[in-house]
Amino acid sequence: MSRQQIPAALAAPLRMILEAELARGNVIDEVADWPPRCELLVILRRPFATAYPTGPGVEFTAIEDRHYWKSEYNLDGGRQTLACGFGRAG
Repeated sequence: MSRQQIPAALAAPLRMILEAELARGNVIDEVADWPPRCELLVILRRPFATAYPTGPGVEFTAIEDRHYWKSEYNLDGGRQTLACGFGRAG
C-alpha cells in the first residue's frame, strides 16, 4: 500500500506516526476494523522504528502477542489503532 492509500479517516496523531514509519521503509500490511470498538485498524509489517511521543488521547501499548501484533498506538481508548507486526527488514 502506498502513502497515497493511507486511510483518509486516520486521525492526525496516528497519521504522523504512520507517515514517519513509511518514510523509514515500513509498509502497511492490513487496514481493517476491529469490532466492537475499533473503527480503523492499520497494521504495519515491521516493528516501530522508534518510540513516538504520545499526546492527548493517544496511548502506547506493548502487546507482544504473535497471534495479534507486537505493539500499538491507540487513539481515544482504541477507537483507532496503529499496530506493528514482528516482521523483519529484507
